[in-house]
Amino acid sequence: MRRLTLVDSLFFLAHDEFTGKPALRRTGLGIGMAGSALCDLLLAERITVERKRIRPLSRRGLAHPPLDGVFSEILRERERHTVREWVTHLRHDLGETVADNLLAAGVIDRETDRMLIRKNHRYPPRDLLMSTAARSKVRAAVLGTEQPDPHSVCLALLAWTIGLDDFCEPELDRAGLRAWAESTHRDLPKALAELISGVDAVCAAVVYTGDRR
Repeated sequence: MRRLTLVDSLFFLAHDEFTGKPALRRTGLGIGMAGSALCDLLLAERITVERKRIRPLSRRGLAHPPLDGVFSEILRERERHTVREWVTHLRHDLGETVADNLLAAGVIDRETDRMLIRKNHRYPPRDLLMSTAARSKVRAAVLGTEQPDPHSVCLALLAWTIGLDDFCEPELDRAGLRAWAESTHRDLPKALAELISGVDAVCAAVVYTGDRR
């Protein structure tokens, strides 16, 4: 099984692991994709976060088309923008970009339900081990007894932030998951904590303005 990046893992987590039906509205998925892409780049030491602004550390890509596309945009900008600005900018198209990449890799299919005004897409997986791996990782990060890896921690925190809050049921309810998320966020390295906070700020702004499409 291919190694999944955070954007890949969050994509699977945000869709039903059997039918591929979205578990979130497009706005929540887009915010999650943007945040996970930035976390991927940070964990790969391509960027860092200083005073809430993103600064590139390298010019070398990751050989992952959606992530390299995001990284190229960051490198092209002369001005350093905040995490919140980047998430707001990236959230509109990145979900489809990640889906297209997974389709090209042959790990999902695309099925379309035609509605009156728009089309709704489902992405049934070709490999159930891959589609269920993300949920297993976040459950192990939260409920496991061993120290989780940074990838799993970020996946769980991002999922919680964008409203995917049922992945530890029935063992842990929403209040328990919130307590875990708050405690874990406080213990993150500063750059990673600022990045997660920026994603959370965009989510809060979306809810406040009522943009829940």
